[in-house]
This record gives sequence, structure tokens and C-alpha cells, in this order.
Amino acid sequence: MVKSMKAIGLEVSTSSAKAIIFCPEEGVITEATRPFAKDVASGPTQDADGIVATAISVLKEVVNSAQCDVNSICAIGLSGTWHSLLLLDNKGKPLGRIKTWADLSAAPIVAPFRKDEAWVRKLYQRTGCMTHALYPVWKWIHVTQTEPELARGTSRLSSQLEYVYQTLTGDRSVSWCTASGTGLMNINSLDWDDEILKFAGIRREQLGELVEAFHTAPLLSSVAKEVGLPSGLPVTVGASDGAMNQVGIGGVTEGIMSMSVGTSGALRIAHREPKLPDKPSTWCYYLLDGKRLAGAAINGATNCVDWYLDCLSAKLQGHRDYERFTEGASRVSVERAPYFLPFLFGERCPGWQEERTGGFHGVRGTHTEFDLYYSILEGVLFNMYQCYQLLAEVGGAPQDVLMSGGILNSPLWSQMAADIFQRELLATGIANDSTVGAALTALESCGGIDSVEDYRPTVTMEFTPGDDKSRIYKRRFKTYLDLYAELKETK
Repeated sequence: MVKSMKAIGLEVSTSSAKAIIFCPEEGVITEATRPFAKDVASGPTQDADGIVATAISVLKEVVNSAQCDVNSICAIGLSGTWHSLLLLDNKGKPLGRIKTWADLSAAPIVAPFRKDEAWVRKLYQRTGCMTHALYPVWKWIHVTQTEPELARGTSRLSSQLEYVYQTLTGDRSVSWCTASGTGLMNINSLDWDDEILKFAGIRREQLGELVEAFHTAPLLSSVAKEVGLPSGLPVTVGASDGAMNQVGIGGVTEGIMSMSVGTSGALRIAHREPKLPDKPSTWCYYLLDGKRLAGAAINGATNCVDWYLDCLSAKLQGHRDYERFTEGASRVSVERAPYFLPFLFGERCPGWQEERTGGFHGVRGTHTEFDLYYSILEGVLFNMYQCYQLLAEVGGAPQDVLMSGGILNSPLWSQMAADIFQRELLATGIANDSTVGAALTALESCGGIDSVEDYRPTVTMEFTPGDDKSRIYKRRFKTYLDLYAELKETK
């Protein structure tokens, strides 16, 4: 290992751009975050050039505030969201906005295909992806059917992360990791799937060249000059934030599960080969170094919490009073609390119903706003525990589970997770494990470390399950599953 080498992790997410300077010995040396302006990111869509401008701005900020010699930086590692689609013209310019994972406008087109169980299973086993509107393959098919002129004028299909990489380097490659979340790549052969391309009406030349996440291209001199970095600095092709989170928690080694609870929620664990149940429920994408990443994601997590507090905004005088509601929820009688199905924004795992609705069940006149708040926290965790059980079935129970995301801001919610999962949950306490993962990938790409698989972060938080609530939660989880099955069909 070259002790003095440092790398930059640069991430573009659903709501912000983040950058860090990192080295394994010192950890995060400096960091910067900049939220996207409202006209740049709306949730379901993003302005591609606005995303790039914000990323360059935050990169410049972290370089200018660096407490180290920028010449000691060996590379920039990129991270971005999975499942986005950006259409480009023959000059590489955007034809409209990025469609993010949150764009489910293709749901009506997907619905008839999902009724064909044989078709769904076939695509699932080939790609690791469900037949669902969040995947770019279906976003593209939706474009071809609703905006045929736009489809005919499209020269290339790209994504949020690919466009950032292209703008920084001029290279058109895409990592196997990013591509595995499109529904267009065969998870077994690690190549674009010709049968699916034909079905979607996509030519191979419209897609980027598939490469490993460690692939780099030199930083353009114009960008280097703007941000204050050496021209030609290697930039990694980039990988998804979910995969980079796995790297950042030391989870490239098998047996370590990541549990992210932020705007949405996700559970992920690395395996040496694809892990998929016969009945489609979880997903399986590519990580790096030949590893696959089995996982499950839910659409409703802290966004459900924020929705509820925003509904009470008049009473809260326009702000989200997390502290007050957490304190109130801590005094709730768990046994008498209502139930909450966290599908306000549709469902991903395990049922994959874009148009599914959520809400409260069993609410009585004696319940308070704190009872409802508690039930939201519990309902999100029940959905995640439901997914956890499916992943453990197909790949075995993990040795360790490391939590990250907004849940760590709430000791109550974090402890509830340990009590519901009935196992110890760990955390590094690092705000952005995925950005660290991007920096680690950059370090391996330039020889700064031998392998990302060797990285082990320091655990700073531990949440141990208590015996006092285990029976209550087991009983309530069974009721949750009954409600989930009973209310499964959308109207």
C-alpha cells in the first residue's frame, strides 16, 4: 500500500452532490455537500447539465478547502444513482431531463407484461431485475410509445452517472455495475442482452462500452483548470451509490450486509455468483471484482416520515420537528399502536407494485399524532425486515449488518431496528459511506491500495436487541404481513 496516496470521492445523488478527500489512514480529510436547486432536481427528473454544474461546484469547493497537497491526490472516484435514463442526441447533448429511479410513468405499459409470469421470471433470471417501471428498459419503451419522435431522434441512451463521467472525461464507457441496474444487461454473461435489446428496440451502438468500475479516463484540462486539479488526473467510470455504499462499509467480502435507511431503504450483500429466488422478489446486480450484489429496496422510508410531518406543517409552524415527535413516539404503547403500510410512493420489494398505495390501519380516536408517527417508523422497518428474510432465505443470514442513512439520526428508530430484526446492528457513523466507497475504488484504480476488499471501517455505533419487545414485535410483524397480503391488490 502507498501510504501517502489520497483520492476524491464525488457523488451525485437524488437530491445533492457530495465530495470528499479521503485516505485509508486518515479517513475523510475534508468534505463538502451541495443540495441541487429545485429546478435541477424534482425527484422523478433531473436537469443533466445542472447536475454536472453542481458536481463541479462541490468538487471545486472540496479541493479549495483541502488540507493537503492536491498533487497527492491520485484519482477521482465517481458514484451516482442506479436506474436513471438520459437520452442524448448525435452530439452527446441531452434530449430533455434525466428520468430517475423515482420516475414511474411507465407503470401502465409495464402492467400487462407483469401478468405474464413466465415472461417476468425469464427476464428476472437473465438480468436480476424485476419487470417494473423504475428500470430504464421500461422507461425507454415508454418513450418509444408515447414520444416516438423523441425516440427516433435519440442517438444514445445514457444515465445520470454516465453523463457526469462523460462531461468530466469525454469517455463513453459505462461500468458493469451501473449497467446491471438498467434491465438491459445479462447478470450471468455480463454483456448487453441481445434478446432484450431487440425487444426494447435498442441498438448496441446506442449504449456505452461495458467496463469494470476501476476503469479510468483522464480529467479534461478545462475541468481540471476550473476546479484546481492536475490535468489528466484519472477519473473512474463510476458505480452506483448502492454498490459504493457496500464498498464503504467493508462489504465487498461475503457475509456483510449493508442496511441503508434514507429517502428510500435498501439491504445488500455480496456473493460470488448471482443469487435470485425462483419467485421474483429481491434483485441482483453487479458489484465489482466479479462479485454480485443481492439486495432489496423499498420506496418508502424517511420520505414517509417527512410526508407526515409536512402534513402537520401548520401545527409545526412550517418545520419538521423530528425531536419532538421522536420523544412522543418513545412513550407510545407499542401493543396498542396502529399499523402503517409504507407504500405512499409505490412498492418495490418484495411485491413490485408501482401503483400500490399505503396508509394507516387500525387507527382509533384515542390515538395521537405520536402514535401515528411511531407506526410510520415501525412500518418502514417491517417492510425492510420482510425483505431481509427473503435475502436470508436465498443467500443465508449475514454475519454482520451495518446501518447507514438518516435512521442513525434517531436513536429510537435505530434501536427499534435492532429489536425488530432481533440481531445486533452496527454503524460506522460516517455520513456518506457511498462517497467513501467511490474514493476507495479510485484508490485501487491508481494503486493507492491493493484491494477494496481489504478495507474495514471503524465501527462506532452498536445497537443490541432487547428481549422485552421481541414477542410484541413478532406478533405485530405477523399482523403486518397479514395486512400486506390482504391489501395487496391495488384498486
